[in-house]
Formats: sequence, structure tokens, C-alpha cells
Amino acid sequence: MSQGIPATILLVDDDSAVREVVAAMLEDLGYRVVEADSGAAALDLLSAGNRVDLVLADFSMPGMSGMELLGKATARRPGLPVLLVTGYADDKTLAALGEERLVLKPFRNEELARKVRMALSGPDSGKVVKLPR
Repeated sequence: MSQGIPATILLVDDDSAVREVVAAMLEDLGYRVVEADSGAAALDLLSAGNRVDLVLADFSMPGMSGMELLGKATARRPGLPVLLVTGYADDKTLAALGEERLVLKPFRNEELARKVRMALSGPDSGKVVKLPR
């Protein structure tokens, strides 16, 4: 991502009030936000070639869960970071996804900012990179 161009986050939630609040939080953090009210609408946006640097989706949505969206979105765009927001996270969910991919409700701006920053920096950030010989 080049400096000066804000990351674009695709925010997916079936609850318009939640989308409005989270979109405002993300915009306050300096991100560009594109909204979708369902997993299907999110996939349409991805298929249309819209710039998306990260998907932030509700875990529990009618029609297509956030988990299903995660699988379909990353199949279309390998390497696309996806964070899931959930009010419940059992041990099975945490183990399947990894804590770094979950944003637990209720969350504060600081927590959201940290998770988004980590997701956008990629899975290998902070690791030593071996140079070719």
C-alpha cells in the first residue's frame, strides 16, 4: 500500500446501525470504507474488481455466514486479509480462525485499530525474511 493512499476496507454486516457505527470508527482511523449488507453483496463487490485491502465481516449473518464469506472471498482474492467480528467466540471458533482474525464484541476503537493494522501488515510482518543467495 503506498503512503498517502488509505486502505480500503469492505465492511460487511446485515445490521445497518452496526455498519454505520463501525464505518464511522474506521473512517476516523483514516480508512476508506465500502459497505455491503450481505455476504453475497460483498462477493459482488469483490468480483466487480473494486479495490479492497481488507474485509471486516460479521461472523453471524443470514444467508452466508462470515466464515463462508471468508472462504469465498479468499478463493477469489488469495491473500486478501479477512477479519470476523463476533459477539460469541467459543474455543472451537478461536482454534479454527486464530485469535488474530477475530474482533470480539464489544470492542473499542483501539482494539479495532490494532486488529486492522495487524491484518493489513500481512501474516509475515515482523518476521525475518531470508534473502536469496
